[in-house]
Amino acid sequence: MKKIGISFCFLLLFTACSSSEVVSPSATIIASTATKSPAATTMPKTPTVTPTATTTPTTSVTAKTTVVSPTTTAPCPQSTACYSKQVAAAWDFSNGVLPTIYPLPTGQPINLNLLAAPVESDGDLCRIPQLPGSHSAPPGERSVGEGYTAFPVIFDNVQPDQNVNVATIPVDWDDYEGNLANLSAKHKQVQIFMDYYEAVSQGALTFTPTFANRWYRLPESVSGYPQQQVSDFNPKLAQHGINAADDDLDFSKIDIVVFIFPTAAPIIAGVPPSPMEFAALQHFNAWSGPEDVRMVFSDEGWVRNYMGGGMYFEHPLRPMWSYYFHEAAHMFAMPDWYVREANAILGSQQVIEVDFDYAAGPLNVWGVMSTQDGPSRTFVAWTRWLLGWLEDNQVDCYTIEQVQQHGPFDTELVALDIYEPGTKAVIIRTGEYSGLLIESRRPVFPDDWIAIWETVGRDPYGLIIYEIDATKPGATGTLSLVTPDGHDFKYIHRHNRTQQKVVDALFNVGNTATVQGIEIELIFTGERDIVRVTPVS
Repeated sequence: MKKIGISFCFLLLFTACSSSEVVSPSATIIASTATKSPAATTMPKTPTVTPTATTTPTTSVTAKTTVVSPTTTAPCPQSTACYSKQVAAAWDFSNGVLPTIYPLPTGQPINLNLLAAPVESDGDLCRIPQLPGSHSAPPGERSVGEGYTAFPVIFDNVQPDQNVNVATIPVDWDDYEGNLANLSAKHKQVQIFMDYYEAVSQGALTFTPTFANRWYRLPESVSGYPQQQVSDFNPKLAQHGINAADDDLDFSKIDIVVFIFPTAAPIIAGVPPSPMEFAALQHFNAWSGPEDVRMVFSDEGWVRNYMGGGMYFEHPLRPMWSYYFHEAAHMFAMPDWYVREANAILGSQQVIEVDFDYAAGPLNVWGVMSTQDGPSRTFVAWTRWLLGWLEDNQVDCYTIEQVQQHGPFDTELVALDIYEPGTKAVIIRTGEYSGLLIESRRPVFPDDWIAIWETVGRDPYGLIIYEIDATKPGATGTLSLVTPDGHDFKYIHRHNRTQQKVVDALFNVGNTATVQGIEIELIFTGERDIVRVTPVS
């Protein structure tokens, strides 16, 4: 068994508490001269987004072969810095996302004798329970990640099946002004976030955006809004931003506020403090009383949910939408899958005292809640299951005893971000608070960048397998990758300020791993992946 443990991350941005310039025609635009009125706050419902090639791509059947080999070749030698530079130079980022250009495998299995699977267990059996008391840290100990790592999930904030009202508040300063011409591109990043959430929720969520068409001037200079951690509450900045927009917005009708900053805004942050950090601010915590300095208020009352990303996310390979993906999930009670001690939350010059082997944590770079800065920026199947965004008929559920008694069997998986009917996850319950999960991946949005795996001689599609340990709360390593036999790390240069050592966890055809007395093998990749599960003890 090859199981991956804890990790090191040089630069990940997470919470402190734990271009095409087209604005969507469905969005309300706040005029700079607007005053609070029903017209200014009645926000039309955004229709469900029709999938496109860059948001929810699907495969096309062009051949009936066993496997279609990719036609692209690595543009640079393996593990070199030139790869990301060539990508940035050659790809069109005008729509704010990485384009889906990698040729996906197609075809159906031929002459493959498939083994029948056992009768599935009830889906409730695979809703692994949270260990009582593990949701939050014991009294007196440091806080850990927000959110629920197992069932039941208590959604005491934004609900995973509602219409969500989002309002943007662009803020600037007398000594650092925003450019009106940049607003539509910045709003595009918000639109990508909303589009993805609608797609990944399979229609359970919808969004109604209110996009401001002006910059709101804050009363102090930009240096007057420092924050210690690069990812922090910054309630002073948030409160002044709310105050500036209060005449234009009825905050009782807004679920999430997105603060937008001028490009490369020099918000002082980090240890040591620097105006050239990548400051981000967010809040989604429960009510703790008006005396709590973190609380911000509008004329209509407490404003719970806000987020705003700084200059770090202005690089084409570190898009702002990935920050929105991560932080907004905390508003839906989702946890961090990284290890808290492995995150440089105080700045890029912070000296990490804990010596981890590699980035982020045991889920490493294979999900946006482990790192929004890795090749994979999607929600893993377990997150989707917690949110209720997978139906029972999309999850095959078995117990370890069923597998052992039945013997070898095969099952078919649809890739997570290809929205077609079929099974999205196989969960094998291994204990009272534990299980195994198998899911399928393809280099399609928002996982386009796993195409980088080709530069290290791997097909950038296949399976991801991880163990679930529900005794662990958020930010302590609940999800732990299982790597193919003989695989451990690859060195992949993505951009400067990230560690190159990442976990080689993607199963290609023929790869196997043995875990919990079960051998798991990917036996076919085409339009679907076919997985063989075999008890070995």
